[in-house]
Amino acid sequence: MRVSLVFRSVCFLLSSVALGQAQGVQPGGDPFSGPDFQALVRKADPLSPQESLKAFGVPDGFRMELIAASPNIGQPMNLAFDERGRLWVTSTLEYPYPAPLGRPGRDTIKILEDTNGDGAYDKISLFADGLNIPTGLYPYKDGVIAWSIPNIWFLRDTDGDGRADKREKLYGPLGYERDTHGMHSSFTRGLDGWLHLTHGFNNTTTVTAADGSSITMNSGNTYRLQTDGSSVEQFTFGQVNPFGMCLDSFGNFYTADCHSSPIYQLIRDAYYPSFGKPHDGMGFAPTVIRHTHNSSGLCGIVFNQDNHWPAEFRDNIFVGNVVTSRVNRDRIQWRGSSPKGTKLPDLIRTRDPWFRPVDLQFGPDGALYIADFYNRIIGHYEVRLDHPGRDRETGRIWRLVYNGPKGERLAKSVNLPAAPLDQAIAELASPLLARRMTATDYLADDVGQHAAAPLGQAMARAGAKPELKAHGAWVLHRLGQLDEATQLRLANDKSELVRVHARRIAAAQKNWTPKTTAMVLAGLHDSSPQVRRAAADAFARQAHADHVRPLLASLRQVPATDGHLRHALRIALRNNLRAVDSTAKFADLKNDPADLRELISVALGVNSPFAGSLLLASLDDAKLEPKQLTIYLRHIARNAPPEGLNRLVDVVQKQFPGNLDFQVELLLAINEGVVQRGRTPERALLGWAEKLAAELLATTESVELHWVAEPAKGVPPSEIPWIVQTRSIPTESPKWNNHPHPRHPTASPWIPQVRASSDGVTGVRYITSLPPGGESLTGVLRSVSFAMPDELTFFINGHRGFPNDKEHDKNFVRLVDAKTDGELRRVYPPRHDTGVPVRWKLDRPHDVFIEVVDGDTGGAFAWIGVARFSVGLEMFHRAKFLSSQAPGGDRLTGVLRSREFAVPGRLRFLLAGHGGLPGKPPNRKKYVQLVEVGSGRILQKTECSSGVTAEKIVWDLSAFAGRRARFEIVDRDTAGGFAWVAAGGFEPSFAPLPTMSPSNLAKRQLTAAQIAHDLKLTSVLDAATRLATDPFAVTAAREMAVSAILGHGPASQQSSVAAILEDRSQPESLRLAVANGGAHLPAVRVRLAKALGQAPADLQLQFARALARNRLGAKALLGVVESGQAPAGLLLDPQVKSSFPKVAAERVAALTTDLPKPNADRERLIAERVALFRETGGDAASGRTTFATFCAACHQKGGQGGSIGPQLDGVSNRGVERLVEDILDPNRNVDVAFRYSIVKLKNGQTVLGLKRREVGESIVFADLVGAESSIAKADIASQEKTTRSLMPEALGQAIPPADFSHLLEFLLAK
Repeated sequence: MRVSLVFRSVCFLLSSVALGQAQGVQPGGDPFSGPDFQALVRKADPLSPQESLKAFGVPDGFRMELIAASPNIGQPMNLAFDERGRLWVTSTLEYPYPAPLGRPGRDTIKILEDTNGDGAYDKISLFADGLNIPTGLYPYKDGVIAWSIPNIWFLRDTDGDGRADKREKLYGPLGYERDTHGMHSSFTRGLDGWLHLTHGFNNTTTVTAADGSSITMNSGNTYRLQTDGSSVEQFTFGQVNPFGMCLDSFGNFYTADCHSSPIYQLIRDAYYPSFGKPHDGMGFAPTVIRHTHNSSGLCGIVFNQDNHWPAEFRDNIFVGNVVTSRVNRDRIQWRGSSPKGTKLPDLIRTRDPWFRPVDLQFGPDGALYIADFYNRIIGHYEVRLDHPGRDRETGRIWRLVYNGPKGERLAKSVNLPAAPLDQAIAELASPLLARRMTATDYLADDVGQHAAAPLGQAMARAGAKPELKAHGAWVLHRLGQLDEATQLRLANDKSELVRVHARRIAAAQKNWTPKTTAMVLAGLHDSSPQVRRAAADAFARQAHADHVRPLLASLRQVPATDGHLRHALRIALRNNLRAVDSTAKFADLKNDPADLRELISVALGVNSPFAGSLLLASLDDAKLEPKQLTIYLRHIARNAPPEGLNRLVDVVQKQFPGNLDFQVELLLAINEGVVQRGRTPERALLGWAEKLAAELLATTESVELHWVAEPAKGVPPSEIPWIVQTRSIPTESPKWNNHPHPRHPTASPWIPQVRASSDGVTGVRYITSLPPGGESLTGVLRSVSFAMPDELTFFINGHRGFPNDKEHDKNFVRLVDAKTDGELRRVYPPRHDTGVPVRWKLDRPHDVFIEVVDGDTGGAFAWIGVARFSVGLEMFHRAKFLSSQAPGGDRLTGVLRSREFAVPGRLRFLLAGHGGLPGKPPNRKKYVQLVEVGSGRILQKTECSSGVTAEKIVWDLSAFAGRRARFEIVDRDTAGGFAWVAAGGFEPSFAPLPTMSPSNLAKRQLTAAQIAHDLKLTSVLDAATRLATDPFAVTAAREMAVSAILGHGPASQQSSVAAILEDRSQPESLRLAVANGGAHLPAVRVRLAKALGQAPADLQLQFARALARNRLGAKALLGVVESGQAPAGLLLDPQVKSSFPKVAAERVAALTTDLPKPNADRERLIAERVALFRETGGDAASGRTTFATFCAACHQKGGQGGSIGPQLDGVSNRGVERLVEDILDPNRNVDVAFRYSIVKLKNGQTVLGLKRREVGESIVFADLVGAESSIAKADIASQEKTTRSLMPEALGQAIPPADFSHLLEFLLAK
């Protein structure tokens, strides 16, 4: 297919007013920053490629060109160039939903080619189809290495027709199931020949290679692999969702990441932030930039160190910003070997908000190529995946070309396979790194050994360029032809670049000679920090005890500003420290505390008994601060050898005598090591543990408990999120009111926030327009009018745009005449977070009001704040709340439940929290509710919606007054932000707020129970029993205490916890903990058999499985079923059935013959009836009528009704689930006394009835309507008692849903 793809003549002057207005730009405003650029779903319509081309804004001397567009390509994701100058592109139609593995995908890899050398790509060919979201590719030999769910493939064209005809799986299957925008991407070849990749957010992947090497990654990481499938290695750890990777001339890798820091220069083996994941003890690697470019979505990255563009664009990093529709630009300044970025004006802007630059690559012509995932929506989590506005087909590829006079002209790009070998070698000296890399890989991969001799000659020539020497050395190394003499000569080259790569090659070599070691060692003292960095990286790959001292000495000389060199040296020191086995080697360092502190700080990254011993031996000599000491003690606790633990116990008790929580933390760390290594605890450790456990239990028992924390249903369990928190609430008589901004109306942005003031006063709560995640919100905050004093003072803080941008007038505070609305004074924020004073005086008296105006829709540096008015204009006061904002992040979930109380006629309280992410519909995962005791009915419920400012809630509960209920605060939101709830200010007060934070209380309870369990501390089991049976202790702690008691407690304590089994008000997980942990114990087994008969179906099965795990339990279970106290269907469960001996097989068969099969529709109906009742409840009076209609013929309640079936006065004790089961599935649990009999008479008749009694030689039976009849025993041929109930199965199902809820309300009433 030949198409005309490049539109060179189209001009993109920014004069189209109509276009600007079409994209939501206000007249006179910035045409590249309209409100639509802030929207998650763009409101503008898409533009044609030609219109979109006109919308770009680029620096002078540059122009944008259109290379390709749909339908010739789909939505592009990755770009790559091959040795012939062809452009390869992956396109997707499937994203964001992967094609099922049994169906070929609809995604492609295509090749764009300039067939006549005029610079225009005039041919597009399909290389591979049937792919599944291919987010990474690398052209290689006769094909391409690419990711396509679920494997990394080598797609080959073996017959030369331009189409892939063979697929070889290199690695896989790999993770993709949890998220398709965070898979395997950014395929970038290193100089050493390894292919480097990024691994994105949320997925978990294990990559295994042919040589047995294997790595496992979760979420953001980088790794590298051999192109033949032979080997895989982790490269760095962490990041959130990297997408985009590039190299600099020194061989350093860079990535673009979302949500941590936008740009990283990677240090091998280093850790990077990843949504709260810990580092390796060495701290996180340094950043390159700290600003975010107003975005959480940066994709694609290139580093220009070449001179083909003007000097101001040299040493620039460019990243694609898919959120703001720009290509951002940062200038790199080197601080030693550390790159530090400074924000510069963007390289590419546009008036088309559909522009989404997901990948950037420099082409062989020196132009910057951009893959444009052209779309109304780019957010993966921010906007639901099935949003109808998502475009699945439109895409473009652009290039940015410089044709001005300030850059050095590049030689025409070379088709390497068609060029002479010497020309291919000459490409190693190209001014453009992209061309040098292509030539390096071509010579090593395709030409091979034939290149070695001429390449060596070219490198030896006088005047050979440093680039040729550096890249040529890598080619020779990859071919196995780099001799030691050549490498040593290059290591002493006058060029910094050559010396760097001589050491980097050493890092790739497995076996060092003494001369190589000396060469790398000399690199640690080189005048160039880049060479020292390369030497450090090399030493990190060759661990030996003799390297520790030189590395320590080199580290001592590094300036604090060179964070990358310092971190690289620390990693090298850490790796080499692993080769040391004796602390005696460093005994002399006690006289050099600085070096000793450096060494032991690195030892924090080594998990071994040696590291623990080194730290323990060095504590006194290192002269550590107390805060530092705690970090080291934790590490010692996890790693110290057995002989060191007693000393550690002594140190901790002396250094931290009053810090109970910290001592406990260290004890847990020691305990973890003891348990993992199977050690027997020393006497000193046990004594310390007994003391701490007793103290913990005593402190928790002294707290009067009115609230209990439980796990939330439907989400993974988490740590306890609940804390007592002081929050700001609006004053009773508001003195401020928010008004929508006239130009940019949004939701109110105003919240209280603690900020510093320039006079040194701290802790002041400012009224600011900086809500979490909503800096683009606007508003006008207007005060009540007041008489102007002689002098009005207040403090102001905030911003007027980005620090390097020209200030704007959108944010300000003004004083307004209350009668005329005339402005009297105005002040702008100081462009600083710290408040500064303002003083206003007027010539004559006025009634005035104040307006605080935020008109800035920007995503950062767009807020204003005020505080400390000299007149009474307070907006908030403080109150205590129960909140799910415990340290650990908004991802924590749980339910906080109060003690039961009598429901008042009215309940007032305060509620704060977010309904969901800004701009998205409420997710209904955070709310408060009033739940009736016993029935579980939800009497009232309110969801969060007010955000950080609490709102007043009033519940009219007059219809439920006097009932017993509990108040529940529920957080089921696992999102990383806007995922908390807070409630407080209850009137009337039904449960005092805790005096100790629920999360801290829970931690202490759980810790005490865990210590008692793991170390078998019998001395604290009395207190542990009280904990286990306390309904207001946290469930996880109670379960651990139960485990300790059942494991090594006396029979009396085991009997106490066994009683939990029959108490249906206890948490189900706790009852299961007793059942599973103690079914082998007589005291538990008896209680468990009783509890089995009264439990709902799901719990019945779990109880039955627990009983069946041992011989006596299985025997008891069979007896319970035979006596009619539990359904026979339990015996059909595979786990239960397999536990019975062969001698019991006939008994089991007799009980289970002809049992009805499980009915999924009935189970669904049961769940629906339970849910409906708990959501809506019922009316007891109406329920009495329903009872009379459907039930009274057989059952009696309150003295009314028949007596054929069980009387129902105490039925409320069963609970809602079991009661609904009994009505809708009457044959599931049939008491033996109410099973009907089949009586066959000698005259051939058959009678069905319930056996009532025997009278002399007769038996009295009752029929289905309750009428009794007497049958002579002599007339009976046979009688058989069935497992069935007299109650018809369809009876309960015939009751309408609303009437069913009324019936439950009546039956549950006491």
